[in-house]
Amino acid sequence: MAESQIGAGGLSSQQVPIAIITGSGGLIGSESVRHFVRQGFDVIGLENDMRARFFGPDASTRRVTDELAASYPEFRSVNLDIRDVEGVAKVFADHARDIEVVVHTAAQPSHDWAAGDPQTDFTVNANGTLNLLQAARRHTPDAPFIFTSTNKVYGDLPNSLPLVELDTRLELPVDHDWYGGVDTTMSIDRSTHSLFGVSKAAADLLVQEYGRYFQMPTVCFRGGCLTGPSHGGAKLHGFLSYLI
Repeated sequence: MAESQIGAGGLSSQQVPIAIITGSGGLIGSESVRHFVRQGFDVIGLENDMRARFFGPDASTRRVTDELAASYPEFRSVNLDIRDVEGVAKVFADHARDIEVVVHTAAQPSHDWAAGDPQTDFTVNANGTLNLLQAARRHTPDAPFIFTSTNKVYGDLPNSLPLVELDTRLELPVDHDWYGGVDTTMSIDRSTHSLFGVSKAAADLLVQEYGRYFQMPTVCFRGGCLTGPSHGGAKLHGFLSYLI
């Protein structure tokens, strides 16, 4: 999409900003698509429905992708594996001038699945993230790079927190430094992570390093056990959604 405007200097073309969203058919990715379309972006989603390979056809993201494409003419889904170095680079190169934000949600998300195929888990989570960072660095280094990491980068250290049992939840004491949110002063060392936690920690560190070393605007969000109506729930991931 493009809008033409006539100014004092004559006819000019103002391009609509583009958001690149990986895993655009997934839970967080699909909500990101909706958000950025409503904010006036054209959205390019990178999605190859590996969730169906990980967890079976009932966990497929195809339905959500089809619904997004039917609902939003501003959305275009690209069937692309983020491990494809050349394919990722081409998407960024083709749209470099107009990319204003990258939201990276694509992942292998299961502890148990990772233990059965750690090489695929690591290449998707770590190498795939590296491919996206390098493409962003080459073609759109000033665009914010938002990475949906995981609280599993901390391993089992959260089990040592002095949680207080309330009526409806466990919570840190009000006077605790991390009451209201854990910041990056919490260590990710000296803990058992699972192989999934390790691959996501590697990706998390890569995102931080590209931000610091190459002065790119990157951020890691460390959520955990997220679910919602767009979740393709399966026994190995999205269990609450699966049960419902």
